[in-house]
Amino acid sequence: MTYSTLTSQPNRFLSFTELRKKHNELRQHQPSDYTPQFITEVDEFLRRGQATGSILDDEDDRWATQSLLDYWASILYREGHKPPNTTLIDFDPSQAPKLPDDSCPYLGLEAFHEKNHHLFYGRQRLLNKMLNHLRNHHFLAVIGSSGSGKSSTVRGGLIPSLKSGQLTGSETWQYYPPMVPGSHPLKYLACTLYSTPYSTSQTREPEMDAWVTQQIEGFQGDSNYLLNLLNQHSSQPGVLVIDQFEETFTLCSDAQIRQAFIENLLTVIQSPENRHFLIVTMRTDFESRVAQYSELQQAFENGEIRVTPMDVGELREAIEKPAKSVGLKFEAGLVDELLNDVLGEPAALPLLQFTLWKLWENRQRNRVTLETYKRLGGGRLTLSNAADEFYDALIPEDQIATQRILLKMVKPTEDLTQLAKGLEFTSSRISRQLLYQDGEAKDRIDRVLNKLIEARLVRLMEGEQSDDAQVEVAHEALVRNWPRFVGWLDDERTIVRNRLQLKSTAEQWQEWDHDPSVLWRGALLQDARNYQNLSEVEQEFVEQSLKAEREEREKELALEQKLHKTPIIFISRVDESRRHFRNRCYSFCDQSKGESDRQNRST
Repeated sequence: MTYSTLTSQPNRFLSFTELRKKHNELRQHQPSDYTPQFITEVDEFLRRGQATGSILDDEDDRWATQSLLDYWASILYREGHKPPNTTLIDFDPSQAPKLPDDSCPYLGLEAFHEKNHHLFYGRQRLLNKMLNHLRNHHFLAVIGSSGSGKSSTVRGGLIPSLKSGQLTGSETWQYYPPMVPGSHPLKYLACTLYSTPYSTSQTREPEMDAWVTQQIEGFQGDSNYLLNLLNQHSSQPGVLVIDQFEETFTLCSDAQIRQAFIENLLTVIQSPENRHFLIVTMRTDFESRVAQYSELQQAFENGEIRVTPMDVGELREAIEKPAKSVGLKFEAGLVDELLNDVLGEPAALPLLQFTLWKLWENRQRNRVTLETYKRLGGGRLTLSNAADEFYDALIPEDQIATQRILLKMVKPTEDLTQLAKGLEFTSSRISRQLLYQDGEAKDRIDRVLNKLIEARLVRLMEGEQSDDAQVEVAHEALVRNWPRFVGWLDDERTIVRNRLQLKSTAEQWQEWDHDPSVLWRGALLQDARNYQNLSEVEQEFVEQSLKAEREEREKELALEQKLHKTPIIFISRVDESRRHFRNRCYSFCDQSKGESDRQNRST
């Protein structure tokens, strides 16, 4: 028997999940005496269920569906009603439902946030560890390498879990928006705490600016200021999340602001009466920076939780459960092949998420196939292939701009273990304004940057003001896994190192209160004169180095001129000294000879 008429009719369930839900509703309202209305509902369920076979390709789902249909068919038989044909029709890919583009269950290289926590899977073991820690401690430091999922676990997993009441009373706590330190951590801290009724009003910005300025002054003048502010804001425990804590050291160049920021955090952590919670995330390659502050290091040692790689079961859950929530189907064997490809990779999670996002883009109605997976390049090459496709589609001028933009977003890693593996460069968040300091046309930079953001290769973080906007490579995986990018780094290795050496030295010079001994001389300084994208601190450092070098040369010239003006005097003095020395020698010889003559006469 053929079921061509049934396969073309739209009156079917959209998925096995929806069919099972309807079955449970029928069971819940199943009467003791079957009314004609209930018999009609069962009959309709059987017809829709049979038609649903056209979109069910999973054998387990087909078997479970057939069992449910047989159950209700037997009910109708017992009640004396002839049921419709309940044999599932054959699977037909062309009848599968089309999934809307905006229901994508994967984020590519983006981190998870609270808004998409319903798609966050695979980290329950780590989440339980964090929740258990917060039952007894008020400070949590989530430490992990780039790509390990630190930010996603905190933002997309931990905070939603706390808000849902996973800890006693946590559903009533005061939650502040997660912040990143940026170049001015005190400013961003104040903006995070700003929660007056006019905080989002465009007409009240002056009031907000004045409030933020007042808090910055308070933070700098009193290390207890943050704790007092949290206590005044709410009688409930407050939860403050500082993501990418390493920016406190890498982007903040003002030592006094950094010190005030750290001291206020330490007061909250160390207060014996503290009821508030502080949660930070930080990359492992910046742990040495924390060691510069002994009390902060002690707090990290007591509050740290390491983010370890996900095992096979957790990775499978992160693939299959989000797909199931939207009705996305994988061809048999695809998930296993994907797991084999990414397992053991340093950037397994971002590679996995990006590959899944590209598979979603290339889905066939509600399915992704092995043929599509192989065409994209598999789990290891999908990212680099997509980046190459993006780059090759650009005009030559935009390709040059792309290279320059991306090279500004990297710096040498500080993680010795990564250096040992040859992974010398790591992504670095920079101010968007730095992209315009090479003299290249602003409209071209904006055009290429927007294309990079649209392709999800670069991420833009809007600031409180337009000048505060920052950009970064979407993920460390791009730096490590795109051969073209790696080639650029090889070509620019010396330039990049010297350029970043200038940044590090200039920041050190500022921290050491403009110590003149730190200033550069010679070849390094001459190279630095040619750099175009200097920050304010770097520019001042180069100018002061040039000034110091110029003053030293002027002193040398003045000394040389002085010596040239007095050659006769100098020679006369030398001659006089020589005559005096010679006369003393003669006198000594005469005395020695006279003494010798006396001894001879005596003998």
